Amino acid sequence: MSTKSQDLAARKGLLTAQADLARIQLALAWHDMRSSILPPPDTPLFTGTHRAAAFIVGLAAPLIGRTRFTRVLRYASIAMAIFRAVRSLRG
Repeated sequence: MSTKSQDLAARKGLLTAQADLARIQLALAWHDMRSSILPPPDTPLFTGTHRAAAFIVGLAAPLIGRTRFTRVLRYASIAMAIFRAVRSLRG
């Protein structure tokens, strides 16, 4: 019984270490994603717009999923293009 309990304790320790590693990797990936989306803080142009867009992307992408988010962005960009075309034709 001693070896079985030692094996179980070793497996539990291994799973704990793997969970900690996965948590650290997720935090690092989140930081990398945020740093790639957000502009550097010293850029003066469009700071409010970029930060708002980065905030929305940072919230929406993990919540609804990457494929669903890209689909929504695609449809939104098509709708904006149609809206701009109609607006430019109206004068």
